[in-house]
Amino acid sequence: MANLLASDLSNDLFGNTDTPSSILIELPAGWQTTFWQVSGDLMGWETRNTIFSQHSPSNTFSFDVHVSNELATLEVSTAAWRLAHSTAPLAMRWRGSLPSGILDALSELMAQSDQFEYEALDSAPSMTDYLAQINSDEEALLKEASAQGQPTRLGLYSKSFPTAPLLTRLWMDGHSVVVVDKSHYALEKAQEIFVSEKVRLVVD
Repeated sequence: MANLLASDLSNDLFGNTDTPSSILIELPAGWQTTFWQVSGDLMGWETRNTIFSQHSPSNTFSFDVHVSNELATLEVSTAAWRLAHSTAPLAMRWRGSLPSGILDALSELMAQSDQFEYEALDSAPSMTDYLAQINSDEEALLKEASAQGQPTRLGLYSKSFPTAPLLTRLWMDGHSVVVVDKSHYALEKAQEIFVSEKVRLVVD
């Protein structure tokens, strides 16, 4: 994702080096959304993720890139680059045809190298500054994970999706995270999922 942002979608390509590139991420809560967020953040882009802040048409934040799983949203978008990202399980591309001017996000991503090929902008945060964005409520999860003494598969049963800085820190420490949405699954079903996923630590 970072390679795609730098190589094909950055406003630097058009000589605009004074204003950081920007991306609006309008996808359901999940790992794909988080990866777009982390890629944008750590490349020094301005990012807006509608999981955490509601975007409205009157907002003056100008987007160079708009990623969504809703075609209707993309068709009225004024972003320079509009990417349709299928979040269907195991999807390799957008199912069906796309209107002119809208790119298939998954196809564009698969055309990129697996090796990181670019440098982040000067405006990119250091990893220390990025992880410092973890809020006090999330610190408790970090402490519980650290108390395990080794990388752990964590189960999080919550109505809110973990923030990108928190997940980045957990992944850097070797943990994996299974998130079950309280608003969609009862506790009994959540427990079944955690058992199936071999979760060692469950946090409510």
